[in-house]
Amino acid sequence: MKLPRSAVAFLAVGLVAASLSGNIIRIGDAHPVAIAAWRLLLATAMLLPMSAGRLGTLRDLDRRGRIGLALAGVALSFHFITWIAAVQYTTVANATIMYSVNPVLTALGGRLFYGERGSPRLALSIVLGLAGVAVMGLADIRLAPENLAGDALGLACSVLFTAYMLLGKRIRRTLDNRVYVTVLYGIAAGVAFLTLAAMDVPATGYSPRNWLCFLLMALVPTLLGHTSFNYALRWLDTGRLAVLTLVEPALAGLVAWAAWGEEPGPATFLGYALVCLSVLVLVTEKRVPDAPGEP
Repeated sequence: MKLPRSAVAFLAVGLVAASLSGNIIRIGDAHPVAIAAWRLLLATAMLLPMSAGRLGTLRDLDRRGRIGLALAGVALSFHFITWIAAVQYTTVANATIMYSVNPVLTALGGRLFYGERGSPRLALSIVLGLAGVAVMGLADIRLAPENLAGDALGLACSVLFTAYMLLGKRIRRTLDNRVYVTVLYGIAAGVAFLTLAAMDVPATGYSPRNWLCFLLMALVPTLLGHTSFNYALRWLDTGRLAVLTLVEPALAGLVAWAAWGEEPGPATFLGYALVCLSVLVLVTEKRVPDAPGEP
C-alpha cells in the first residue's frame, strides 16, 4: 500500500516535532514522570473533541485488538518514562546510542510478526543511521559502572518503542488514527499517573514555567510527533518507520545549536551526514510489495 502524500507531509512535520522534545524539557524542572504524565493527559484532552464521535468504533475491535491497544498504551507510557530516566542516570550520548538500536529490533519484529520484507537498502539504511548516531555520541559516550543503570534503561526504552510500534501496527490497519491515539495516550497517561502515585511524587503544585513545559510537550512531540508516527503506521513498514526516527538526534542537535548556542563539533556534523544519507537511501528505495495477509 502506497504512503499517501498527506502521511508523508505529516510524518515530515512529526519527525521535526518529536526532535524538539529534549529542548522543550529544558524549559521546566518537574519530575520526569510528571512531565510524561501531563504531556499524555493534556494530549488526550486535546484529541477528545476530534475523536469523541468516533469512539464507538472501538466496539469493532476484537478481544485481541483491545488487549493489543491496552498493551501499546502501557509500552508507550514506559517508553517515555524510561527515556527520561535514562538521561538522568547516564549521559545523553549513552542513552541515545542505546535507544537507537530500535530500528534493528523493530525490523526483526516486523519480519517475525507481520512478514514485512527486508531489503539490502533497508539494511544499509539501518547501518548508516546507527553509525551516524554512534559518531554523534562518540565524543561524549562514557563507559563506566555508574552509567550501567542508565544504559540499561536506554535499551529498555528502545525495546518499549519497538513493542509500541509492533502492537499498534495491526490495530491501525482498521482503527481510525484519531480514535487510536486518543485511547492510546489516555491509557499511557493513566499508567504514568499510577507510576507517579507509586513513587509518591506530587502531580500538582508546579510553577507556570513547568505548566508551559507540559503544554508544549503535549502539543509538539506528542500531538504532532507521535501522532504522525501512528498515522503513517497504517501504510509504512515498522522497520522503515523506526529508521526514519533516527533523524531526531540530528534535528535536536541543530535546534540546540540555534536555541542554546551548543555548536556541534566535526564528529557531530559527520554523524548528521550519515543519518541524512541513511534516510536518503531509504526514501529512494523502490516500494517493497505488501506482505500477503494479516497475522
